[in-house]
Amino acid sequence: MLNCDYTGNTSYKFYNKCIIESEDINIVGEYPANKIEKVLTCFADTDKWTEFYLPEIVDIPTQKPDMEGIVEVHSCVEIISQRVIKTPVVMGYTNTAGNFISGENIPNAECTNLTGRKLIIEGLLKQKVIYTADDDEQSLHSANFEIPFSTFIIIEKDTPLSQQFRITPYIEDIFVSRLSERSVFKNTTIFIKASKVC
Repeated sequence: MLNCDYTGNTSYKFYNKCIIESEDINIVGEYPANKIEKVLTCFADTDKWTEFYLPEIVDIPTQKPDMEGIVEVHSCVEIISQRVIKTPVVMGYTNTAGNFISGENIPNAECTNLTGRKLIIEGLLKQKVIYTADDDEQSLHSANFEIPFSTFIIIEKDTPLSQQFRITPYIEDIFVSRLSERSVFKNTTIFIKASKVC
């Protein structure tokens, strides 16, 4: 995926700032914020969700010309697999005074509990970067990228390992910046809703 050695042996000139103020990049694939709010208000008791981001540095393929500027980014998420797995169950912990506190509902700082079950979700972030070539014609070119990801959602302890979920991904935000004439930084924030299939 990365064609360059970013530790100093790269042959490309990197810019000393990420955002080029003159670039106006069109983003295609983000789910509108007001519709994400609607998704959150239409939850059933069995619906679960997670949110994460995918930062990445990608290089324009060698057969493509150098990049002068980014014009547009198209993004979508494809879910390729899901499975329920067994995990440890929190049965208690020892506090700072050395006392054992028993119980199976002890949340961490993110207010999640280890229940003994997690839903593992794997997918691909598919993106197309459309850019102008750094030449006299300033022709349009595109580069396609597929970035795999894996995330999880903690689910109820009595969930069968064979349970299937309807997985609905939403792209909340995409940040993109040209790092050099050959390299692009992208950061995509993804929200995933999982609903039990009866």
